[in-house]
Amino acid sequence: MEKISLSEFLKLEKQDLKGRIFCFPTDTVYGLACLYADEEAIKRIYELKNRTYDKPLAHLCSNINQIATLGVEITGLAEELMKKYWPGPLTLILNSPEGKISFRMPDSKIALKIIDRFSVLPTTSVNESNKPELNSLAEIEAAYGNEIDYLIIDPATFSKLPSTVADISGGSIKILRQGAIYLE
Repeated sequence: MEKISLSEFLKLEKQDLKGRIFCFPTDTVYGLACLYADEEAIKRIYELKNRTYDKPLAHLCSNINQIATLGVEITGLAEELMKKYWPGPLTLILNSPEGKISFRMPDSKIALKIIDRFSVLPTTSVNESNKPELNSLAEIEAAYGNEIDYLIIDPATFSKLPSTVADISGGSIKILRQGAIYLE
């Protein structure tokens, strides 16, 4: 594990992150991430967490255009919720050419700078699947020091409340996980 400042991490090129897993603070918890569509790194995340493949990773974005360029359908309902709650703790499940996919725009300067630099990131919390999230650098290093390639060490504040996950792929709001935001 290389402990690295945000400013140093942002100097890396995409090719430096191919096959790599990195950890950084979001607005809710620390996140594990890799480059979009990096199948090798995505597999490493699933193995690290002992996560089953039927639980897809969420994707962090820093603007709606990043989602649109992936061919994801942004309905009127999706746009309305994005404008009202993003950036913030709302994960939306949308339709894409490959099936359902989820997105969230974190309210974190650190996370947004990383996403602006490297684009959409498949992300999940730092923990073994179905166990509590790890939210200190010491805990993360102790548990995953040999498995995470980069750990961004800049200080951050977390809500420690999970995002609300809403499936809106069918045209209405279906809450899959109640979190910090209450939708009607």
